Amino acid sequence: MLKSKEMSAESIIQKISKEGNEPEWLLKRRLGALKLFREAQMPLFTYGLNMNLSIDLDLDEVDANEAGKADKKIRNSNRNIIIENFHEALKNHGDILMENFMKAVPANEKFTYLHQAFLNNLTFVYAPKNIEVKEPIEISSGMDSNALFDHLIILAEDNSKLTLVEDSNSNAGNGYKSKIVEIYAKGNAIINYGDVQLLSHETFNFTIKRAVIGKNSRINWMDCCFGSKATMSEVTTILNGEGASTNNHGIFFGSKAQQFDLVANSLHKAPNTVSDIFTKGALTDKAKCVYRGLVKIYDNAYGSNGYQKEDTLLLSNDAVADSIPNLEIDNNDVRCTHGATIGRIDKEKMFYMRSRGLNEEQATKEYVKGFFDSLIQKIQMENLRDNMHDMVESIMSKK
Repeated sequence: MLKSKEMSAESIIQKISKEGNEPEWLLKRRLGALKLFREAQMPLFTYGLNMNLSIDLDLDEVDANEAGKADKKIRNSNRNIIIENFHEALKNHGDILMENFMKAVPANEKFTYLHQAFLNNLTFVYAPKNIEVKEPIEISSGMDSNALFDHLIILAEDNSKLTLVEDSNSNAGNGYKSKIVEIYAKGNAIINYGDVQLLSHETFNFTIKRAVIGKNSRINWMDCCFGSKATMSEVTTILNGEGASTNNHGIFFGSKAQQFDLVANSLHKAPNTVSDIFTKGALTDKAKCVYRGLVKIYDNAYGSNGYQKEDTLLLSNDAVADSIPNLEIDNNDVRCTHGATIGRIDKEKMFYMRSRGLNEEQATKEYVKGFFDSLIQKIQMENLRDNMHDMVESIMSKK
């Protein structure tokens, strides 16, 4: 069972629920999730012959009594947008929360059971009908405790438009962070969501981000994974309405002994839906990444178009990457393509840059920046796009 030096897991949940003045339905869900957590097995992180990760994490050892509050700074200049913490959302929008909380991401395995049982940080963002957010909403989140269970729910009504960018970092050693993002976009809504993960190399990071989008709506994802000791990340779009579309873009950079288990999915459940999955990453030292992608076209999703591409650049002989792109197509009237590349630096291009006066370190930085450029130019969030080259260069300088 979960270990705590001070109290039982049930007592911790009762304490969280009482301090937050939570409704009975939430307490029941927490206790039910705890029971299922104890029965569930840890995943093996094995996905095929020689395709595996060695993630030395035991969730049963997480001390939930040490779970802290996220140190959040929220910047929002849009008066028509509602942003509430967990207590405020339960008080003011309890019915909406009860309907949507862990609906897109149901607890169904050990990580999500743990999250639902001990969640203690939640941010609720609500965009009313016909509201267009001019300035991006920015959320900076710091982790100063050994465990953090964070949750974000975004609900965008018809014809609304918003941009939200998060960044996260951590100071605690040997920490565990669990983060779930649920986005619900109704008809003709447009959401741009970016996440920049800069956790310390002692922090385990588990995150699921899922969006359920309606007719003619669109979500643009930009998922940036740079920090953590090990990250298990999924970004999924469920295209529920005709004409819905998504750009699911991601970037990662791993060094030392970092490990990334990355998943990107597009589920086409309505006609004439469009998805573009595009991920680029670089690995050096003994870093390792397993990427799994899926474009699934359901039988009623005629006229749909799905694209999937993943490129990884290996900067050292000990870095390892595996890519597993998948297509599942149940309708013939569709167009789907996918591909993946894993390669090393082109020696001829490096020679050319060296001959123009750059040393090896400078040439490598320029090569990597050029490698990421085709993805960076696709970023819909202007501020994030403008800062990405500098961010990649800064991270490379620290490796």
